Amino acid sequence: MKNMWVNTFSGYVRVKVEGTYPELFINRCGERKIMIWDIRQAGEKTYICSVLLDDVKHLRPVCRESGCKIRFLERHGAPFIWRKMLVRTGFVTGAAAFIAILFLMANMVWNVEIEGASPAVEHEIRQKVDELGIKTGQFQFRLPPPEIIQQEISDQIPDATWIGVTIRGTTYHFQVVEKELAVKEPPEAAGHLVADRKAVIHRLFVEDGSAVVKANDVVQKGDLLVAGLIGKEGKEQRVAAKGEVYGEVWYRAEVTVPLEQQYFAVTGETFSKHKMNVADWTVPVWGFGSPEYENRKDEVHSRAFDLFGYQLPFTYTRETIRETEPALRTLSPEEAVEEALEKGRSEVLEQFSSKAEIAGEKVLHEEHVNGKVRVTIHYRIIDNIARKQPIIQGD
Repeated sequence: MKNMWVNTFSGYVRVKVEGTYPELFINRCGERKIMIWDIRQAGEKTYICSVLLDDVKHLRPVCRESGCKIRFLERHGAPFIWRKMLVRTGFVTGAAAFIAILFLMANMVWNVEIEGASPAVEHEIRQKVDELGIKTGQFQFRLPPPEIIQQEISDQIPDATWIGVTIRGTTYHFQVVEKELAVKEPPEAAGHLVADRKAVIHRLFVEDGSAVVKANDVVQKGDLLVAGLIGKEGKEQRVAAKGEVYGEVWYRAEVTVPLEQQYFAVTGETFSKHKMNVADWTVPVWGFGSPEYENRKDEVHSRAFDLFGYQLPFTYTRETIRETEPALRTLSPEEAVEEALEKGRSEVLEQFSSKAEIAGEKVLHEEHVNGKVRVTIHYRIIDNIARKQPIIQGD
């Protein structure tokens, strides 16, 4: 029936109808609007059907009229389940107590985590948290909402710029951002900025000191760039020269790229293993043995489990083994040169500072030797060429 779930809720019984004319019993039920369904013939003069629990009291007159007898076979539905539960009070009481205890434990505070705070600030926050009643064993519904907690603690901790409060299951998590006080750096010794290599000045930014070079000047290694002296001649004052002087330097690199390159490609064939790790023990769950792949690539993914914010002592591991096969990539001479240029850029920039940039590049020479392309490249690099040099007495 379409409303079977409704019948299950209200309750129904399975009955056996026996008599000379059991068909008459079924017809009379239809006339009296007694709902019956799932009618099956169990013998020549026997039928089995289902009847709603509320209509059972109307069956006796129908039996007398049709000359049939009925016998109850099965009872289904919520009323009968409820009756059994009332009989088994111990089981019902235990289940209800378990659900109630589980609900209470899930709504208690079991842990307070403070992240991003120094020991002193963390101790101060824990004191304020205890004053608000946020401690192990306290019920969450008796505590103020996170927004109120955040506002009250932030107002009482002057050393914190921001305090975030989140509830993760049974754990109250406090994220702290402390105020960073500017640390006064000790004064530097007076000194100049000199060139650490030969270059053409590209641009310069001077904070302290007097610049003695300008753009497009050619300097040698050790030449003075920014003097650590300020003021009028004869009344100069020594300072620690500060600034950045960017110069264009030249670099020559040789890069070799093979025309044929071998690598391993994934075929699409995979084999998975599933394991449970308990302490130092590994228990296979699915995927036993090992595939007979000549070449393979292994990928391992692990996941830990936790309950109410506590990490359980076991993890799930999935190992995926992918079959690979060797493949050959053939480059044209033009493609090899492009790859050499790209490879050369990364290798050249490793020789300079993080602020270095390539201003230009030019292929000086290209030759093919034993299936390889050897490229000689000239680079123009712009980098900070200034280094500090103390002022010697008498300068």
